[in-house]
Amino acid sequence: MAEPPALDPDLARELEQLADTIAARDDHADLARRLEWLVDTLIFRGQIPASFRRLVARVGGERSTVRLATFRDKYAVESADIDCAARIPLCRARCCSFEVTLSAQDVAEGGIPFDLHRPYAMPRRDDAGCVCKGDDGACTIYARRPGACRAYDCRHDARVWIDFDRRIPAP
Repeated sequence: MAEPPALDPDLARELEQLADTIAARDDHADLARRLEWLVDTLIFRGQIPASFRRLVARVGGERSTVRLATFRDKYAVESADIDCAARIPLCRARCCSFEVTLSAQDVAEGGIPFDLHRPYAMPRRDDAGCVCKGDDGACTIYARRPGACRAYDCRHDARVWIDFDRRIPAP
């Protein structure tokens, strides 16, 4: 895997200040989730080191039980150009074991389940997989899948692949 580019000091400073601002709020779960998504995305893209996950931990525990993703228009989210159907037999759709939070758009459109005890988080099956994962591993709501699913790119995620190009899944 290639070395990440040099970290822009302004980006690092902004992320630090954002974490401090969020931690100071009484009700910040929605913003904490946005920060977590941003940090994870930048780490997956190789733009910041994994050590930045400490910012998410610094924000502290949840102060609200409602989780709502911030995608304005999930259909405008550019998806990674990956032939998922061809890779599911290898990766076993591991991305479907990750937590996904719905956006206001998802809730308004309807048709995507969410956990009543964890509002707007997609429910899990007993095997920890997404309830929308079919028996063949494919997504049963693919055309209207949440923005988080659309934005996710597994290629550099060590939880999924040891080597994406050589088709070697993580254990």
